[in-house]
Amino acid sequence: MSTGCSEDLREARGLPINMWLKVEETLRALFKSGAYRLGNAAMSMGLDSLARRHALSLPSGLVLDIGCGDGYYSRKLEERGAEVVCLDPLEDVLKEARTAHTVVAVAEYLPFRDGSFDFVLAMFSLRDFLDKPKGLWGMRKVSRKGAVVLDIFNPRSVLLRLLFWAYVAGVAPLLGFLASGVASRWRMLYPTLRYMPTAAALERGGGRTVLKLMGGILTVVFIPSVFQALPGNRSR
Repeated sequence: MSTGCSEDLREARGLPINMWLKVEETLRALFKSGAYRLGNAAMSMGLDSLARRHALSLPSGLVLDIGCGDGYYSRKLEERGAEVVCLDPLEDVLKEARTAHTVVAVAEYLPFRDGSFDFVLAMFSLRDFLDKPKGLWGMRKVSRKGAVVLDIFNPRSVLLRLLFWAYVAGVAPLLGFLASGVASRWRMLYPTLRYMPTAAALERGGGRTVLKLMGGILTVVFIPSVFQALPGNRSR
């Protein structure tokens, strides 16, 4: 995997800047209204919580949480004994994190030295990256052990992909509205999925799937750091 471009991640495209700005404004509104977790639970039928618990059980030590939002899940990591640095581009939302360390930044331009963290965590934030290969490469560089990525990936089956897109475009926003009382905001999920790869693309880039739900749509992938991938280094 190389900075900015990777043959293994040719499916992984970043969001256009105009879409990224809309997504960030949508996330700001969802966090501010308290609707974010309620809507996600409804749209995933509770599977997002199962996947998050699994992802949160993997990192330890000093952890960088990318796209942490209001820090709710970062605090769950702290309860497990980890020291967490919360990173998010939404400064006003990040102020609600109530954690010791917060940084306003994006994944593509991480303001840290190589190997600064034991693990990097990205839960449901990869799909919002402006440059996915560059962001993933940065996550591998600043971690000593690797990156844990949980997200909604496109299924490999064309039929399942079409059915999933229909669900996300029509049914999921309705469920999100019924659960949270917030309308229209949930419709931004569908266009971001058009830019997501399959989980297999991360595997070809050196990742290892550790949890797969809904035929690979909801997946947790562990990606070794660049230091773990060096010849002669086989420890985790």
